[in-house]
Amino acid sequence: MSARLRFFQGFFRRPSSALALIAASFLVYIVSQSGVIHRTPTHTEYLGEHNIQQVLVDELPLKDDFDSNSWSCPSHPGEQTPACSNAHFFPPPQARTIVPSSLISFTPGWTLLTNLYFSNGTFYIVSSEGGFGEGYWPERRLITSTGLAGDHSNGAEREPTEREMDILTQEQAGEIWGDRVFDIQGFSVLANDPNQFLQHYYHVAAEILLGIERVCTNFDPMPGPDGTVSAPSPERLIFLHTDEAGFTDWPGLDRFYLHAQWPHITPLYQPSWEAMASLVSDSRKAWRFPAALFIDRSASFRGPYTEVTSRTPAGPWAAGGGKFGTGGEGRNRFWYESARRRVLSFVGVDREVLDVGLRAMDPPLAPLRRDGKEDVYQVTYISRQRTGRRLIDGDHRRLARALRYMCNKHGWKFFLMVAEDMDREEQMRVAAETTVFVAVHGNGLTHMLLQPPHPRAAIIEMFHPPGFARDYEWTAGILGHRYYTVLNDTAYTPPDLAKQQYPDWLFGKDIPVQAETVVAVVEKQLLGPIPGPAHWQSWREEVGY
Repeated sequence: MSARLRFFQGFFRRPSSALALIAASFLVYIVSQSGVIHRTPTHTEYLGEHNIQQVLVDELPLKDDFDSNSWSCPSHPGEQTPACSNAHFFPPPQARTIVPSSLISFTPGWTLLTNLYFSNGTFYIVSSEGGFGEGYWPERRLITSTGLAGDHSNGAEREPTEREMDILTQEQAGEIWGDRVFDIQGFSVLANDPNQFLQHYYHVAAEILLGIERVCTNFDPMPGPDGTVSAPSPERLIFLHTDEAGFTDWPGLDRFYLHAQWPHITPLYQPSWEAMASLVSDSRKAWRFPAALFIDRSASFRGPYTEVTSRTPAGPWAAGGGKFGTGGEGRNRFWYESARRRVLSFVGVDREVLDVGLRAMDPPLAPLRRDGKEDVYQVTYISRQRTGRRLIDGDHRRLARALRYMCNKHGWKFFLMVAEDMDREEQMRVAAETTVFVAVHGNGLTHMLLQPPHPRAAIIEMFHPPGFARDYEWTAGILGHRYYTVLNDTAYTPPDLAKQQYPDWLFGKDIPVQAETVVAVVEKQLLGPIPGPAHWQSWREEVGY
C-alpha cells in the first residue's frame, strides 16, 4: 500500500478525557540565544557486514541562516533552562512548513534526528537522501520495530514495515500535509520499548536513562569532573507502549530516578500518546518532533554492540569513545558525572559529599572538607536476606561481621544496607558515599550509578557457583569502577572472569561465600596499588565487550 493511501485510513480512537492532559503537554517553553549552534553529521562509517551507519559528530558548527533575533533567552540564575539550552543544539524549524529530516547521530536502536513526523499511526522521515539502508538513512529494522516484547520465537513479528516508519520526499509530504504540520516543540525521547523490562530498576536507570544520557553527553568531547557538561536535555519522554503502571516497579525507583535525573522532564504514557495520535488520524495533518531521540530495544539487539553485550546502551557508549573499564578515559572520563550529581542533588546530598570523587580524581578543582579532614573509604554491603536470592544465613552473618571488623581495623566506614528498611533517598545517600559495594547479584547494584568516580571505586558481586552474568560488570566498566566476581572462595576480575552461565540454582536461597575471600578483595582494592583499567582488556575494546 502506498504512503499516500495509508494517510486516509483511520487508526486511533479519540478519548476526549485525555484532551486536557494533551493540551498541557504542548505548553513547552522554547527560547534561544543569538549565535545558535546547530548539530550536523560530519562523517559516517559502515560497520562490518551489518552495513550499519554510525554518525559521529566531532564539532558544533554555527548555523548561519537561523534568525536569532526572533528568539531570546531570559536572564536566569544558574543553569540555563533546558528549552533554552536545547535551542542551541536543535534550532526550531519554521512553523507550519515541511522541513527535511536530518540524522544527527545513530547506533542501532538509538536514532537522534531532527524533524520526525507522525501521521495516521506512522512515523515519517522527510528526505531526498534515499530510502532506508541506501546510504544516508540506516536500515529501518535498526531504527524501529513493532514494539512487541522480545523473545526467541517472535523475531519475525517484531520486524518493522512501512506501517511503523516510512520515508517521504519533501514534495510528497507537501502534497499530503501542506501547512498542516504542528510542532511538539523541544527535544523529545520516543521510547518504542514494550513494558517487558520497564518495571525493573536496572533496565530503566542503567539502560534506558543511562543510554539517553550517553547520547546527550556525546555532544561534549570533554565533560568536566565537577559535572559541567555542554549537552542537550530531553524535555519529554513518551512511552509508546506502556501505561503508567507499566513503568512502576514496586519500590518506586523507576519514576523517582527519571525525575531526579531530569527534574524538568514530562513523561507521557501510552494512553496519552494514543490520544495525541488520534488527533492526526485524519492523515491530512501531522505532528512534527523538531528534535527526537527514537529508542527501540529490539532494534538495538539487531546491531553488533548489543548483540555481543546484551546491554542496550552499548551502542551510544561505543559512539562516545573512550576505553571501556575507565569510564571513558581518553575522551570523556566524566560523562556520567552530571547525571549523578543531578540525581543526588534532587535527593538532597550535600555538595561536600558530591565532591568526594572530585577530591580523589582532581584535587585542585575540589574545595577542602569543612572539617579539614581526609575523606574516609566506605564499604557498603547490600543484604538480600529477605529476598528469593540470598546467601546462606550463616555465611551472611559471618560476612557482615568480617566486613565490619575489617573497616574498624583500618578506620573505614561500614554500612549494612537493608533496602527493605530504607526509603529510596536513604539508599541513594548511602550510595553517594560508597567506595566499594559488596552484594549478591541483584537490582541493588544499580546504585553503583551514584558511586563517586573514585580511583578505588569497586563492585564485588557474589554468585552461586558456577553461575555468572555480566550485566553489572559491563555497567561498572563504562562508569570506570573496578569489578570483581566472587564464587564462594574464588575471586575473579577482568581480564579473567568466570564463564557466563545461568544454572538453575543461580537464583537460589543458599548461595555460599567465604567471608575471608571477600575481605581479601576489599583490602587489595583499598590498600594495594591503585589498579589501572582492566575491563577492556578482555573484550573488543571498541565495543566494551
